[in-house]
Amino acid sequence: YKHAAVHVCLQCLGPDFPCTEERTRIEFCTLEKFHSLSPGSVPRPYIYDQTLHSLFMEDLYGYRVMREELIAGRCPANIVESVAQHLAQVHTQTHVANIGPDNMALLVKQFKNREMVQLTENYVFTFPFKPDGLHNSCSDQVAAKLHTIYEDQQVLDTAARMLKLFLEKKECLLHGDLHTGSILVNDTDSRMFDVEFVHVGPAAFDVGMLLANFIFVYYRHMSIEENNDEHRAFAYQMVDVCKLLVSTYMSHMTACVENREEYEANLGMPGAESDCLSAGVRLLQAAHRIHDADRLMVIALMLA
Repeated sequence: YKHAAVHVCLQCLGPDFPCTEERTRIEFCTLEKFHSLSPGSVPRPYIYDQTLHSLFMEDLYGYRVMREELIAGRCPANIVESVAQHLAQVHTQTHVANIGPDNMALLVKQFKNREMVQLTENYVFTFPFKPDGLHNSCSDQVAAKLHTIYEDQQVLDTAARMLKLFLEKKECLLHGDLHTGSILVNDTDSRMFDVEFVHVGPAAFDVGMLLANFIFVYYRHMSIEENNDEHRAFAYQMVDVCKLLVSTYMSHMTACVENREEYEANLGMPGAESDCLSAGVRLLQAAHRIHDADRLMVIALMLA
């Protein structure tokens, strides 16, 4: 297994959230599924050892974590297109409009992943909106702005509506945790990894998660004072990156839907830290007015 790597699950939420052996099996099955749907979208899986609860996959030596590349100010357009194309291929080929309700029911059963869905439900849609949310932790700068969440009923109601959509809309197979730390890149290629959060849900969740991470990068570079012009230029580039992600994704994804404009309108999901928090609040407040990626970016980044 010269070209294989052993994947080891690490768990960081504390003793109340132990890793289960099932998570490794689910991850291997997901890698096989994604690789079959869009070859090259993930590290190629080789073997799952049920006794050792270990999986062996393609060695991606030389690849880099996308988040580190973005922090360093590097984001080639071809990499963004690669990510968008792979994601759209997985979503399209598992979309209920393409496979039908009977096959969708089988897919839901195959990738029923309640433990990981519960983590997302809690740590993305629930705890951040409660003052006493479990494991909530933030800087003093962010803490000073938390009242803009807790005291805004429109924000809370929108978050609850988003949670309902996340749990109930069985649209296609999701990565489930697609942030820039879950993508490996080199100069010409991208691979998604850490796929143990896989489940069937709304396509907008994967796209929205990645867009949110790009918005974080925008605010990160806008906040750096040293070599400010260089960082601002990259921040502005991230606006184009967000648009490229959505346009590339939609050009592949909408082959299975009748109305592109209607479908894109339904993608409306949502630094410095405090700037990112403010952007999230604005997006939740304006969720009913977000009908395309351009409007999302205008609101998130307060663009003229």
